[in-house]
Amino acid sequence: MRSKMEFEHLVEFMENSYSAATANSDNQVNFVACLTNLFKDIVLAIEENYEILCSLCGEDGIVYAICELQEECDSRGSLILKKYMEYRKLGKLASDINSYSKNLLSVGNAEGPDPREVELYLEEILSLTQLGEDYTEYMVSKIRGLSSIDPELGPRATKAFRSGTFSKVVQDITGFYVILEEFFMVENVRKAIKIDEHVPDSLTTSMVDDVFYVLQSCCRRAISTSNINSVVAVLSGAVNLLSNEYLEALQQKMREPNLGAKLFLGGAGVQKTGTEIAAALNNMDVSSDYVLKLRHEIEEQCAEVNFVVF
Repeated sequence: MRSKMEFEHLVEFMENSYSAATANSDNQVNFVACLTNLFKDIVLAIEENYEILCSLCGEDGIVYAICELQEECDSRGSLILKKYMEYRKLGKLASDINSYSKNLLSVGNAEGPDPREVELYLEEILSLTQLGEDYTEYMVSKIRGLSSIDPELGPRATKAFRSGTFSKVVQDITGFYVILEEFFMVENVRKAIKIDEHVPDSLTTSMVDDVFYVLQSCCRRAISTSNINSVVAVLSGAVNLLSNEYLEALQQKMREPNLGAKLFLGGAGVQKTGTEIAAALNNMDVSSDYVLKLRHEIEEQCAEVNFVVF
């Protein structure tokens, strides 16, 4: 009943935010809190009634209770995620991103969604999917920790968590996540390359730190989803950006015509040209170090969630 009331309040806040798009009403549409409270109620129902269930039905009673309550998760949790996707218009946003990518190839000056808005949605999706993963892991470990249950009951119960309605909706929202993350990563890397400039007291230009910060953030977020398909998609996108657009940007300055003549024939531009060549070489040197560092960080984080990527 508490979950039903919270969901009704959530829908009411959504309708208010549609009619009056204020910061205050938007803050009240808190899908993460709603899903958190649902999981909290389910977990507490098991914990607080553990001894009673055991005394009446043995450990099999715990498993049956978990399965019954999982139906609430499949029902209520799925509704919360579906409402979130509706509220953020993720279907339309994904379609806009795909159209933007196609138009960009054909006309070159198309205007796409705001990456800052996309980043907000990415963080929300990550929070929602992590909640679902943590809840599932906790409940499955609870079942596996029981020692005297029907041998066929445990595997059947744990399978229900991965094949239920909630799990399927999580897969849907994860599909949107991949589209948004790849768009965010590409747009910010391209922006970093476009606005590249010399930084005072720095050996490299601005794009080196900016590009690797974006790649590090996106890869870290992808791994945090604990979804192998998301990880592979985002890492593949990062590799493509490094191998193509970023590498091209690094090499561009070194291919400038008559660099040697400008540097050694003298004139007012000699010092500026020398600084540019030094920065270009430093960009390559530091980038090679950053690539190795990024790979090491990715491997470490993947090991924490039992992924083997390389």
